[in-house]
Amino acid sequence: MDEPIVYEYPLNERMRTFLRLEFLFAQYRFGAAGESAWHTREAVNALLDVKSLLTRSDVRSELQKELDRIEASLTQLEQRPEVDSGLLEPVIQDCNALAGRLRNAPTGIPAAVSDNAFLTTIEQRAGVPGGTCAFDLPGYHLWLETPVAERQALLAHWHDAFELIDKGVAMVLKLLRHSADPIEESAPGGNFQAMLDRATPYQMLRITVPGGAGVYPEISGSRHYCNIRFLQQPRSGERPQQVDNDVSFILERCVI
Repeated sequence: MDEPIVYEYPLNERMRTFLRLEFLFAQYRFGAAGESAWHTREAVNALLDVKSLLTRSDVRSELQKELDRIEASLTQLEQRPEVDSGLLEPVIQDCNALAGRLRNAPTGIPAAVSDNAFLTTIEQRAGVPGGTCAFDLPGYHLWLETPVAERQALLAHWHDAFELIDKGVAMVLKLLRHSADPIEESAPGGNFQAMLDRATPYQMLRITVPGGAGVYPEISGSRHYCNIRFLQQPRSGERPQQVDNDVSFILERCVI
């Protein structure tokens, strides 16, 4: 059977940024694990996008605050008699330790990346379609032909500049994804609407659709309301159309 497909929708700007960073770090790992020049290009592009995203806002501070908030929520949860504190305590300690490292970390982009003339040259050309090809950046072309081990070592060195952000985002999203109970829902005629409890600060929605259903959700909403339309994408590339049949799916409302 086809594996189910999960779609996620952030309900605030903080989660939107974290999901984008998670995507970029996954792209980096894919590229860094490969041996071809094209894999290396993928990893470099991902790191440059991470740098650009971190330059726009103080993600380090936002991540530290989110870990502090999660730690406080879990500490309150730990006091309940039905909760196994032995399982929860290591999670609380991990949140506390990582939040402390983020709190004490220097602000801004580390010099290993921000002051690297080689990366800056690539970044300046990356905004031009095809701007990083061999005749535009011969130095980059030469480096891409160096032994795989050398390229991977340098990629790892650049990634170290973002290691705390990578680990923090992974921890927050992992905890958030495990915070919700899956609920089976149905979208009559491909449309589903629901009010969200105003007293509960939901942070993300997760929609799981059977892999063979051939539909995907178009999600809109806020912390208090969500609307989901299920669409079909024609294989030949025409405009997607809303389905007219009922769609069964699983909805998770994530909050800590």
